[in-house]
Amino acid sequence: MKKISVITICLLFIGIAFSQPIDSARFRLEFTPKIQNFHKISQPAVIPEETPELPEVEYEIVPQTIDLTFSPTPIKPLKLPEEVMKKLYRNFLKVGFGYPLTPLGELCIHNFDNSKFSYGLNVNHISGWARPIGEKMKNFAYAPFSDTRTHLFLNTFFKNQTLYTSVDYNHKVAHLYGFDKRYGFPAILYDKSERYNLKNNFHHVGAEIGLRSNYVPEDAKLKQDVRLSYDFVTTYQANKENHIGIVSNFVYDIVFKQLNGLLRPQLDINFDNYIHNWSNTQTILDSWPNFTRYSLQTEFIPSAKFSVREYYIRLGIGIPIIKSFRTYYPQDRVQCPVFPVAEVQLGLVPGILSIYAGVDGNTKYNSLKDLLYENPFLKTGQDSLHFTKTQLSVFGGVKGNLVKKLNYHISTRFSNTKDMVFFFLDTASRLKNQFNVVYADLQLLNVCANLNWQVVDKIYLNLEGNYWGYFNLANIEVPWYKPEWEVAFSGKYYLKKKFIFDLNMKMGFGSYALVQYLDAENNLFYQTEKMNPVLNFGVGFEYLVSKRFSCFATVNNIGFQHFAKYYGFNNLGFNAIAGVTYSFGDESLKKAKK
Repeated sequence: MKKISVITICLLFIGIAFSQPIDSARFRLEFTPKIQNFHKISQPAVIPEETPELPEVEYEIVPQTIDLTFSPTPIKPLKLPEEVMKKLYRNFLKVGFGYPLTPLGELCIHNFDNSKFSYGLNVNHISGWARPIGEKMKNFAYAPFSDTRTHLFLNTFFKNQTLYTSVDYNHKVAHLYGFDKRYGFPAILYDKSERYNLKNNFHHVGAEIGLRSNYVPEDAKLKQDVRLSYDFVTTYQANKENHIGIVSNFVYDIVFKQLNGLLRPQLDINFDNYIHNWSNTQTILDSWPNFTRYSLQTEFIPSAKFSVREYYIRLGIGIPIIKSFRTYYPQDRVQCPVFPVAEVQLGLVPGILSIYAGVDGNTKYNSLKDLLYENPFLKTGQDSLHFTKTQLSVFGGVKGNLVKKLNYHISTRFSNTKDMVFFFLDTASRLKNQFNVVYADLQLLNVCANLNWQVVDKIYLNLEGNYWGYFNLANIEVPWYKPEWEVAFSGKYYLKKKFIFDLNMKMGFGSYALVQYLDAENNLFYQTEKMNPVLNFGVGFEYLVSKRFSCFATVNNIGFQHFAKYYGFNNLGFNAIAGVTYSFGDESLKKAKK
């Protein structure tokens, strides 16, 4: 141990010695230190007896101004992320073609930015003209379809009002092909030349004109929105419906700035008049049908809403007055199914969590137009069109935002409804390929959940689910062709500002249908069965070649499911469409002056 200590001390001493710098320069200085002699002062100090007067010095203090000028450092503007499409074009033309034979076209035209008026035209068309594909689908008749829609609008902006007008024309073609070769129908019905005998199309012309005020809630003015509309529908069998309607609401806002609150009295006044002409009124008088000739509805809904930030309460009452005039029962009485209007919302966590609950009701007329849009396979004439009346509907829900751009909404509603519309297979028709309308009283429960999320401006996701429960059914056995569960998903992804990917899915479960069978003696009988699930999966792709030109492709029903909302009326199976889109019109309509 002593040896180790001695060695360590030696090494430390050597390291310190060698670590000192060695200066090898030599200097020669001739310097001799000497001490100088100084003479002392022997005179004593003289102290004066009187204090000498201080001299007067004139001076002044000039105040100095301190410069307090403040110049903040300029703040550089934040650079916003670029949009996928840098320009919004006024016009575009979209053309596509699909397999099986499926042409697609869309045209959109809009005027340039203008503070006085806005006008535009939208036209889109899709159709299918191919024979059924697959062994199962070949059992059905040739069934092309077509859907064409046109919308023309003009809005004029004044200082405090906006005048808006529009004209629509829609043409929808469907074919009654819901019968099977196995039931022994004549072979000629499945030939292409006979498709016009199975046609069930309709034309719809609509127009509206309205005046809407531009005031904000802080303006102590009476605000209004009054709209007059007209609809005309005619079918291939010459059934006609004319509708004249007025929808209006009047609002006066009272603002409480200290509370950040608002009191809004409101009055809604609506009027509808439907006139019907049925092609087969005179041909089947022996069956004593109860045709609806025309129907009237007038509705008043006075209400008041008081809100403070995300809290509000609304109270009111709905007073509908309805009357239908029928061919053989003109004495039907006037009805007034009054319903309450009440709702309260509590913003528990502002912007994140709000809960609400309330009661309300409604009265809806099941017009020929609405029925055809929902089910184009209706029989040629309807015996009767009814009002669906809901005098009490209780609802509630939760909504808000969990994280940035992630919104959610969960709601439930329980309704007591009379004369709800359902579609039922018309067994009296010769080919059993049409639907009639039936009405039922019931209690309906609906639970809905929705979630949508935008992820870093590149991914958009939406998920929605619905449950319907039908209780205490009257007049019908099951809720015909109404799903019990339905789930839908859609997503969109933007890649490098050039590629857009789409993904969509829709599933439906629990629908009931009346299915026809042949017994051992070839007699036709019917049986209630639950339909197979509706499964539809699709993908889409778009390549933005340039600022004006893009290519797209969509594929539907990837699972090759011959799904059908109505049993036997199978829609297209696998379907793929590809096409191009050309955008134009970003330049001004006015030519530059030279």
